[in-house]
Amino acid sequence: MCSLPMARYYIIKDVDQKVLYVRDGQLLVGDSDAENCCAEKICILPNRALDRTKVPILLGIHGGSRCLACVETEEGPSLQLEDMNIEDLYKGGEGATRFTFFQSSLGSAFRLEAAAWSGWFLCGPAESRQPVRLAKESDSSARTEFYFEQSR
Repeated sequence: MCSLPMARYYIIKDVDQKVLYVRDGQLLVGDSDAENCCAEKICILPNRALDRTKVPILLGIHGGSRCLACVETEEGPSLQLEDMNIEDLYKGGEGATRFTFFQSSLGSAFRLEAAAWSGWFLCGPAESRQPVRLAKESDSSARTEFYFEQSR
């Protein structure tokens, strides 16, 4: 578990109230009542090295021992979970940019833009048991709104 006092844990849900969970090293979206889907507690810490007015955050799972990162592929930016301690990223500053998302509010929902890829947002799939991905802001079918429910 992350030991920093400012760390907060959340269950993150998409617009259909499906939860984010981890299976086989991927962050997926699914129904929380399904037998093989257990909502992941996401540890959130700020990235203090980036513009605080954009609300830069780091997202960790497994108590903060793995973090969501944006990586470059031939098709463009992609998401992956990496073995990286969220506390090290919190202390590391600008080197943590590819692990950082700018959190913007849409009423009670939030959007998460990749700090390293302007205009690319965390996007939930339309179907359950599919991975979360990055989508361009211009993609009209992108499901980029999420809800944060505080967890203990």
